[in-house]
Amino acid sequence: MTAWEHIEIPSGGIGLFCNAYITNKTAMNIIVTHTPIVSTLDVQPAYEPLAKYDVNIFAFDFSGTGKSGGEPKNLSRMSIIEDLDAVAAYIESNFSANIHLYGNTGIGGMLAQYYAASSTKIKSFAQFACINYKDTAGGLGYPYPIVKALCFILGLLPEMRFPLKPPKYKGPRHEEDDSVYKTLTERHPDVFKANTKMLKTLMECFVAKDSAIKNSVTMPTLVFKVPHDRYFPPRYFDSYFQSLTCEKKLVEVENGVHNSYYLDSELFCGHAYEWFAQHSIGDR
Repeated sequence: MTAWEHIEIPSGGIGLFCNAYITNKTAMNIIVTHTPIVSTLDVQPAYEPLAKYDVNIFAFDFSGTGKSGGEPKNLSRMSIIEDLDAVAAYIESNFSANIHLYGNTGIGGMLAQYYAASSTKIKSFAQFACINYKDTAGGLGYPYPIVKALCFILGLLPEMRFPLKPPKYKGPRHEEDDSVYKTLTERHPDVFKANTKMLKTLMECFVAKDSAIKNSVTMPTLVFKVPHDRYFPPRYFDSYFQSLTCEKKLVEVENGVHNSYYLDSELFCGHAYEWFAQHSIGDR
């Protein structure tokens, strides 16, 4: 019986922790990213439903986060690309070039988009949470000039952590939505102490002059939209989707909330798998 296994993938002299589910050498390969405030093991229920399909899954921790090697102070837009390049190269060397990317959770979807906008190694892409270049009010909750200033200030600070809790939410399914954060906090009491380097990296994706996000995504892209997200207004998902010029599909999750990727993971993973299967190459 196939089971989850922990493997180490080399990236720039360090080892990336990867939670892998291997079906066979010729199966479709799916890379899964998540918000780098915990390990991929903490959010496994969000992508575990993919294991019921004929696929190989590679869910990993970015360097300097979770159970991967490296230092948090070295997290950057370039390290995000290098890590994903390393995972893709590992898969291509040991399995096949039939590689797809699932940007899961919130920031995990954003960082995956950054890679998708700068790589040709991925056959198709599915994401929850997205980045509209310069639309910081919709994506981060702060006006563009403030985010630019914060990037500068964060660049001057050493790697450190400070409290940054999720916005309060009292809409539909708020108790379910809050329960995900409650579980994470019980496991990791400091989970919502934000890392300055991670915040700087994320903000730069929105505002940096050399941000890969300016290039948009060219590979087939599926975008999840939820109507009751505590971070993003519905128009934000629509604006991003409309900006895409690649082959694309919008999946609106009825009565969805921010943590629906976790609460409704069967639904999310089912749509993601179908999208990847449509754009798969070779034998599966």
